[in-house]
Amino acid sequence: MAASAPPMYSHTYQRDPDGPPPYHPSAIKQWAARVENFSSQYNNSTWSATQALGQPKVYPQHGDFHGAWAQGAIDENQYIELEFDVPVCPTAINIYETYNPGAVTAIKFMDSKGKWDTLWSTTKTLVLTQSRIFSPPLKDTTSTTTQVRIEMNCKPARTWCEIDAVELVGIREGAVRPVDDTDFVANLQGLINNKEFSDVKFEIDGQKLYAHKAILAARSKYFSDMFRGKNQDSVVLKIPSVSSTDMLAIFHFIYTNRIPRDSKIKSLITLTGVSSILGMPHLKTAAMYRLLESMTCNNVVDIVLELVEKDDDEVQEMCLRFIADNLADVSKAPGFNKLPQSFLVRAVQEATANMCITSRAI
Repeated sequence: MAASAPPMYSHTYQRDPDGPPPYHPSAIKQWAARVENFSSQYNNSTWSATQALGQPKVYPQHGDFHGAWAQGAIDENQYIELEFDVPVCPTAINIYETYNPGAVTAIKFMDSKGKWDTLWSTTKTLVLTQSRIFSPPLKDTTSTTTQVRIEMNCKPARTWCEIDAVELVGIREGAVRPVDDTDFVANLQGLINNKEFSDVKFEIDGQKLYAHKAILAARSKYFSDMFRGKNQDSVVLKIPSVSSTDMLAIFHFIYTNRIPRDSKIKSLITLTGVSSILGMPHLKTAAMYRLLESMTCNNVVDIVLELVEKDDDEVQEMCLRFIADNLADVSKAPGFNKLPQSFLVRAVQEATANMCITSRAI
């Protein structure tokens, strides 16, 4: 007897420990049940749009495998529209990307008026070499929906960007809703550099900064080691190239898990470098994401020149990809000819490769 099919949706009390984080108990999770529309598909079977339905078939493998949706055109206008069985207020959308992850540019849902409302969007794309479950932070909404639209830009990858499955997580209308953490974050933000109730004072660039040992130690190995077994209430910080402004940005991330919105590019570059000293890998991830958000054809050259002495291959590769994807415009930016020759050669090689799309045999 054939095994019964798994449910298309279920409550989210139990989660795969290697998968996305747990959700509020009132939420349910469900796999896409039907394809409503799509931009293109490679064929009608092994790489069709319907391969994005149901549970993952390829993940966690990365590669051009049967069982995932592959586009029939490699451009910036690819999309797939999926329908789910149960109307929910979306709290998370998990996209199982199994070939060239990083092409998703927008996630939308169908509102009660029949219009697509954007939950998340970006102008930046990545080309990653490992499969992933992409679950970006979504805009808060009180509307329920059964339809989700995923938009993609496949041009930077120069080939197919495949999706294995899509999971919608949300709360049914009338269910108990999770607590909004906006006030929590705002309250913690109010403690940053606040002398009241602080138990440690730092001095950097001649400026006094106030903080709380327990919070710093919980978030950073550097501070944990600094305070362990010592009764310090005043510390002179000597972290290379870190200004008082940079340190306030670090404190902001420690207290709120967010990079300040007004962070300057030079400060973001500093944060990517100092994260290893502080024992805070997530600080680098957050700073790189904000740096990518801030990157333009006019400033990417300055960013690369700032990075020349910092020996950060990961950030340099991110800049290289951006320049290669936008070489015609970046080449007009002031200082373009000041880029290291080896970097220029690689950028031109990447840009040339962008114009070539590898053919695939069925």
